[in-house]
Amino acid sequence: MEKVLCLDIGGSSIKSGLVDINGNILQENKNIIKNESYNGFLETVEEIVNNLDEKPAGIAAALPGGYDIKEDTIFAPNLQILNGRHIKTDIEKMCGIKVLAENDANLAAYGEYVFGDKKSVQNMVFCTLGTGFGGGLILNGKLLQSNITLFEVGHLSINIQGRKCGCGRNGCLDEYCSTSGLTEIYKEITGSNSNINPYILSEKAKNNDNAAIKTFEEYGKLLAFAFANLAALFCPEKIKFGGGLSELSYYYMASLISEFESLLFPAYKGRVKIERAVLKNQAGMLGGAALYFGL
Repeated sequence: MEKVLCLDIGGSSIKSGLVDINGNILQENKNIIKNESYNGFLETVEEIVNNLDEKPAGIAAALPGGYDIKEDTIFAPNLQILNGRHIKTDIEKMCGIKVLAENDANLAAYGEYVFGDKKSVQNMVFCTLGTGFGGGLILNGKLLQSNITLFEVGHLSINIQGRKCGCGRNGCLDEYCSTSGLTEIYKEITGSNSNINPYILSEKAKNNDNAAIKTFEEYGKLLAFAFANLAALFCPEKIKFGGGLSELSYYYMASLISEFESLLFPAYKGRVKIERAVLKNQAGMLGGAALYFGL
């Protein structure tokens, strides 16, 4: 059975796996990008390919940014070593294997849809919550695509006077509904500038720390604001969210649902469900395989 090598490229590492047409993942690994450079990135990809037990039929690359399919260039605010590079062409030349490239959130959306919701819904918004805030849209059973990757929801602004985003604009969801956005809420509540991460915050909330509990409640409300705007545009049957911060949804889900219901466009009430993704951090790899195999 043919398998495709799926690369889920993050800010400092690459998750990889051989995936077959049924969505089975083999040889799943995580490699740190070498030397924090583009040449180091290519070396890391080459090392992943060379360590496979079998040659894949192709490679599906999930890219962290806006990808111009025609020009084979990317704008990646959170991984600038890739900016302007011809990733597809360079990997094909290096490995001698056909490469499919797409935005990581789009592929995560497609993976979650094909292997999780294809039989139950036709329209779905998928958002990734992590270093940034990404998204993909399934419309009438198909991933929304063009000659450049679409649905850059992380760069919708909710405060034109707000924090500066890596894209150059102010107030983007990327800055408010991401990992850094969550920790900034805690710093604003406590007045502290100490280093903290989401998992420390979850431990604090677990131990009934009021500031941490309040932080997650406020984060849920911000997320609800974003989701209500997306629901107003597309009225999807489901809005699903994945990524690292989805693992902590226990601490903000109640706030998210309550605020979302209060903000949702009245005509859409009862029509839009919010759910945590079932594929977790494997959605991007599975989406790459699904798109490559034409599922």
